[in-house]
Amino acid sequence: MNSVWWVKRDFRVSDNECLSRAILNGGEVTPFFCWEPKIVDSGDYSIFHFQAQWQALEGLTEELNVRGSNIWVACGEVTNELDNLLKKYSFTHLYSHEETGNLISFQRDREVARWCKMRGIIWTEISQNSVLRGGNAQMRRKNSTSLDLRKTKPIPSPKQIRSPLTRSVPIRKWSWNELGTRLPKFSGCSMLPALQKVNEKNAWATLGSFFGSRAYYYSGGISSPNKAFQNGSRLSVHLAWGTISLRSIFSQLELKRNELDEENGRTLWKRSLRAFESRLYWRDHFIQRLESVSDMEVRVLNRAYENLEYEDNPELLDSWLAGKTGYPMVDACMRCLNETGFMNFRMRAMLVSFACFGLHLSWRTIHKPLARLFTDYEPGIHLSQIQMQAGVIGINALRVYSPSKQFLDHDPTAQFVKRWVPELVNRTPVEIAHAEECNIPEYIRPIVNQSVRSKKMKDQIYLIRKSDEGRLQSSKTLQTHGSQKKIPRKIKPKNNGQLELF
Repeated sequence: MNSVWWVKRDFRVSDNECLSRAILNGGEVTPFFCWEPKIVDSGDYSIFHFQAQWQALEGLTEELNVRGSNIWVACGEVTNELDNLLKKYSFTHLYSHEETGNLISFQRDREVARWCKMRGIIWTEISQNSVLRGGNAQMRRKNSTSLDLRKTKPIPSPKQIRSPLTRSVPIRKWSWNELGTRLPKFSGCSMLPALQKVNEKNAWATLGSFFGSRAYYYSGGISSPNKAFQNGSRLSVHLAWGTISLRSIFSQLELKRNELDEENGRTLWKRSLRAFESRLYWRDHFIQRLESVSDMEVRVLNRAYENLEYEDNPELLDSWLAGKTGYPMVDACMRCLNETGFMNFRMRAMLVSFACFGLHLSWRTIHKPLARLFTDYEPGIHLSQIQMQAGVIGINALRVYSPSKQFLDHDPTAQFVKRWVPELVNRTPVEIAHAEECNIPEYIRPIVNQSVRSKKMKDQIYLIRKSDEGRLQSSKTLQTHGSQKKIPRKIKPKNNGQLELF
C-alpha cells in the first residue's frame, strides 16, 4: 500500500503525523509538494511567502535526503500533478494535514477530495493543532480535553524513509529563476535578506534560543517594536509554515518549566512562560473562527456590521502601505514591515486601527495588502485580528490606538522611529510625538486628521452596538465564536482576548 505525503504547511520531519502515518501504512512513501499558480496568484500571497516556502522546502529536502528519500516537486494545479504522480508511482493512500486557509485553498481541497474519490484513493487529513475541523468555538470548548496537544508526546523523526524517490533517482529540482518563469508574479525577483529564515533547523535553533534566554523578558518585552525582535519568540513564522509543530513547542515549554521548578525558578521567567503559553492557546482559538466561517475573508463575522460605511480612498491606502501618512509611528511600523516582514502585535493592531478608524479603509480593503507583508501570515489569525481591530466583531472592547501614545509608551527615545523614518533623525522625541501638530519641512504633513475621523467611525460603530440588531448579532457571535473563558485560569491573558502575536 504505497502512500503519498502531500506537504502543505508542514515542512518538517519531526513530529509530523502525516509522515508517520504514511510510514506506518507500509509500502513506500512519496513526499510531494506542489507550487500552485492559483495560490501564488491570489491577492494575499507575496514574495515574502514565496521565499519562506522556498527555504522551508530546501530544508525539508535536505532532511529527507539524510533519510534516504527525496521529494517530488511539481508546479501546476494539484489534481493534475497528482495524476502525473499516480502514473509514475502508483499509490493507494494520500496523507496531508488539515489546512485552514483562504477560499482558494478551501476550494482546492474540495477538488482534491473529488479527485481521490474518483480514483479510489484514500485521503487522510490530520490536524496539527487543536482546531476542530468543521466546528466552531462552541463545539471546540466541548472537545477541549481531547484536543489538548500537551497530553501527547511529539513523534520522533524517522531515521529512514522507504521511498521510490531516493537520492540516486533523478528528480527535477526547480531553480529559483526557473520557478519565476512558471510563476510570472515572481519573475526576476531576488531573495530578500532582511526576512527571517524559514526551515526546520532554524525553527529549532529559534526555539532553543528563546527558552535558553530570550523568553526571560517576553512578558512586557513584546509590546515594544524595539524589543520584540529579540524578546518575542519569533516562532510565529515557523508555526505558520509548519517548520516546527505546536506540540513540540508545548513539550519544550514543559521541559523549561520543570527546569525552573528544580531551580526554584525566578518569578519573571514563570510569568513570561505563562504569557507565552496563553498565546499558543489563543492562536488556535482565532484559527477556529476561520474554520467555522470559511468565507470570513469576504464577510464580517458579526452580521450587524455588514453595511458599515467606509470611504476606501485608494490614495490613502497607497500612502498607508508606503509609510507616508505623516504619523511617525505608523510610518515607521509600515516601512519596517515592508522590509522585514515582521512587526509585533501591538503595532500591527495600531496599523489596522489607524487604517480603519483614521483613514476609513474597510478591513476587506486592507486584508490582502497587509497579509502580503506578513511573513508569518496565518489566515485565521489575520482575519480575526483585522476584524477585531476594525471594531466589527462586536464582542470585544473597542480600541482605537493613538499613534502618538504608542510612540510615547513604546519608543520614547525615538530609536525605532528614527531608524525607519530617517527624515526625523534630527528631531527631538517631543517634536516627533507632536509631528501632526508641527510643521516639519523634511517630513510629510499628516494626510488626515486622525482624531476627528476616528470619532466619526466610532460613532457609526457605537450606533450599531447599541441597536437591537447589534445586540442580537453580538450575542450570537459571542455564543458561537467567543472564548467563554475555557482557557485554564492560570494562563488566561488579561487583554480581553487580544492576541500579542509572539
